[in-house]
Amino acid sequence: MTLSNLTTRLNVKAICIISVFMLFFTIYNQWTTYRDRSAMHAQNMEALTAYLAGAVPADMLLEIRLRKNGEEKSPAERFLAVHNKIQPIMENIFVSSPTTMKFGVYSRELRQIVALGPEVDKSLLWNIPPAFFDDMFETDTAKMGEQQHSVLWYGSHITYYVRPIKHDNEIIGYFFACTNLDKVKDDVFLALQKNAFGNVAALLITIMLFQDIFIRLKKELTLFAEATVEGRGRDFESKIPELNPILQYLSQQTEQMARLDRLNIIGEMAASIGHEVRNPMTTVRGFLQYLGKKPAFDDYKSQFELMIDELDRANSIITDFLSLAKNKTMNFKDSDLNTIIRDVIPMLEADALRFKCEIKLALGKIPLLSLDINSLRQLILNIVRNGIEAMPEGGKVEISTYSRGSQVVLSFADEGSGISNELLDRLGTPFFTTKENGVGLGLAVCYRIVQRHGATIAVESQPGQGTRFTITFSRETEEQ
Repeated sequence: MTLSNLTTRLNVKAICIISVFMLFFTIYNQWTTYRDRSAMHAQNMEALTAYLAGAVPADMLLEIRLRKNGEEKSPAERFLAVHNKIQPIMENIFVSSPTTMKFGVYSRELRQIVALGPEVDKSLLWNIPPAFFDDMFETDTAKMGEQQHSVLWYGSHITYYVRPIKHDNEIIGYFFACTNLDKVKDDVFLALQKNAFGNVAALLITIMLFQDIFIRLKKELTLFAEATVEGRGRDFESKIPELNPILQYLSQQTEQMARLDRLNIIGEMAASIGHEVRNPMTTVRGFLQYLGKKPAFDDYKSQFELMIDELDRANSIITDFLSLAKNKTMNFKDSDLNTIIRDVIPMLEADALRFKCEIKLALGKIPLLSLDINSLRQLILNIVRNGIEAMPEGGKVEISTYSRGSQVVLSFADEGSGISNELLDRLGTPFFTTKENGVGLGLAVCYRIVQRHGATIAVESQPGQGTRFTITFSRETEEQ
């Protein structure tokens, strides 16, 4: 898959994800808005009926029962007697949502609504069959309910709250408030429509931003890939500052993987041919020793000794070569890193004295680690000897250990000539060396040992300012 196709697919996925998220958010927002408004109206209806109970005395409904000049009033006269007293109170009550809420007073004796607010609707005040109200006014206690096709809102879905009006423990009517749920839904949907243009504009802007980001990202990744192929990955600087830490990490991981791949290849070669080369060399060395002891070859004794020394040197190189083998047996066990260092120091002090160098220890309190003791000894010897050889005029090599959170750090610092940035990237590469008589396997072996301990190694160096190797172990290590 080309980078262009990948970018296009990422664009499409990003747009789809954003669209789905915005759709989900819109639906969720509409649902929560409707739910919140319904709950708010329910609270308002309960509070409003409580207010009506205090504002409208129950005695006003008793006007229905009073006679006119000793004669019983007609139904219309009884209705008007009550309506004229209560309706002005209804019209003076303010509600925040008059288009979605109605309230009023219902007479149980007349079986009619006798007053209505916030505005008078005469079609609801007379000759409405009681059956149209269902069981809305058939309760002995305050209650909340719903009607699907309510006459109060001309067939709309409503929620209502009714509160009984009592006189001498007799229910003579009800205070009620109701909310048009269909109107609430319409208001929520209308608000959604008004916001739709803003949402679409936001989506288009987001798409354009993503398009620009992906184009810039594609360009920077392409340049980074080219720099990595040319060996300039670590020095690459992206025009997107936020991308630099990620690219630096990728560069470091790529270099580490490449180094490990090289070590694995060399290790496989070592395992395959190392023993085959060593066996005939051992035979040749034995015959040279045998011939060197014969009187007939006394004149060539120095030549025999030179050949044996060179064979021993070749054998030492092969030993280092075999140390790179991936299948080399390692014996891990809980060990004290500080003890291993102290055991190795006597072997290094002779070299240090010869080069007028000093070895300083700064060993902190650290926990036990799962280590292969022989490998760690070899690592310490190789790195410290490299540091000593880097200070022909004398100097100091400091070995320190300390804990850092869940990690243990082993550090080597010398005061040598340092290493240039160009050469730092090649450290640990098999057969790379800056020494005249070096082979280039010492640090490669060290890197392999670090890898097989599940640890990491970092090098800091500046020309003329010395070099520091920092090896970081996890407390839980195992053979890789």
